[in-house]
Amino acid sequence: MAFKKFKDEDVGESSVWNDAKNYVGGKIHKWLILIDDYESLATFGCSGLYNDVFLRDDNLKNTARIQALKRLIHAIKTLIRNTKFAIKSTDKPKFIEHTERLNKILKVVPLLKIETKRGNKITELNINESLFEKIIDEIHGIIDDVNVEINKAGLIFTQSEEMDIEKMKENLEKEFTE
Repeated sequence: MAFKKFKDEDVGESSVWNDAKNYVGGKIHKWLILIDDYESLATFGCSGLYNDVFLRDDNLKNTARIQALKRLIHAIKTLIRNTKFAIKSTDKPKFIEHTERLNKILKVVPLLKIETKRGNKITELNINESLFEKIIDEIHGIIDDVNVEINKAGLIFTQSEEMDIEKMKENLEKEFTE
């Protein structure tokens, strides 16, 4: 059996893939991971179980939760901006609507703070949990929709039809026996 010799042109094809792979990794995958991280931080006020157990300052936790919620919104908006080019044109208005909704949610975030003051100094910072839950529920709906759309565009999982293994074997045999 003879093996196919690779030509200089074959190298160019792989470099195109490398650029696409880097783009997907840096501009899409990174933000998908950050979205999960920021959601956990917004929910719990810290990033790990040990911090949750040993961090006793609720004011710090609540400050972290609010900042993480802002970062979560920013991460979703960035993901939308980085993927809008690849989705169907019929779905782009939905992405614009999601971005507008996230901008409105961002304006409501300051209402989450319930501050107890002694003079001019904040002694206690709590969060309006019912408003927080409504915001998180809405964000879940947005991110679920965005994930479905970018997956349909092939940016998360490759969208392919069922593979015919026998046909693939035949093609490989032909390729390597020529």
